Amino acid sequence: PTSNSLQVGNLLALMGLARLQRFGHHPIAVAGGGTGMIGDPSGKTQERQLLNREEVEANVASIRGQLERFLDFDVATNPARIVNNADWLTTIPTMDFLRDIGKHFTVNYMIAKDSVKSRLEREDGISYTEFSYMLLQAYDLLHLYDAFDCKLQSGGSDQWGNITAGVELIRRKRGERAYGLVYPLVTGADGAKLGKTARGTIWLDPERTSPYRYYQFWLNQEDADVIDLLKYFTWLDRE
Repeated sequence: PTSNSLQVGNLLALMGLARLQRFGHHPIAVAGGGTGMIGDPSGKTQERQLLNREEVEANVASIRGQLERFLDFDVATNPARIVNNADWLTTIPTMDFLRDIGKHFTVNYMIAKDSVKSRLEREDGISYTEFSYMLLQAYDLLHLYDAFDCKLQSGGSDQWGNITAGVELIRRKRGERAYGLVYPLVTGADGAKLGKTARGTIWLDPERTSPYRYYQFWLNQEDADVIDLLKYFTWLDRE
C-alpha cells in the first residue's frame, strides 16, 4: 500500500484471484499494512520512500474498497477474505522473529534472489530494512497457512523470490508443501509496461484516473494486443 490506489498493473493478479474464486477456491487478499512500512525491493532500482503508519493505514483502507469490486465477500460457499499483515507482523517480538524465522534462511540464499542481487550490484546497494523484506513475506505465507490452511500464494513475477521463500519456510517449519503462482509482467506490442503512459499511471481510483480516461486507455490499445488483453481482463470464453 505505497499509494491510496491500485493501478492497471495490479489487475492481472486481481483477476487471477477472481478466477480462482469462480472455480471454488477461497481467495485471501493480503493488504500489506505491515510490509508497507518496510518496502519491497523487488523490481526497484533504489530504496522506496518510507511511509508513516498513518499513511499506510489510510492507503490500506482505500485499497480495501477497490478489492471489493473484484472479489465476492458475501457468497455463502467460498467467500473471499481481506487480511492485513500488520495484525501479525507488528506484534511478533524481534527476538522471536530472528530465532524462529531468520534462522531458516542463510544470507547466501537471500542474496541469490534477483530482487536483492540486482541491488547489490548498484552503487546505492540495499538497506538492511529492505533486505529483510523477503523474510516478512515468507512469514506472511506461514501465518496464512496456519490460520487458513492457505497453500498457494500468487503475485507478479517480480515476487517469485519472496513467494518461494514462503514455500521454503513452510517446508522447513511444518514439513508440508505449499505452492507459488506468478504472472508475467504485462507489456504492449511496443514493450511498454501496461498502465504506464506518457500522461502518467492509469489508476483504478476514479478520482485519480477519470472513467473516461480509463475507457480511452483500453480503447487505444494496439490491435496486436487486443486478443491477449481480452483473455486476461474479461470473462469472455474462448469462442
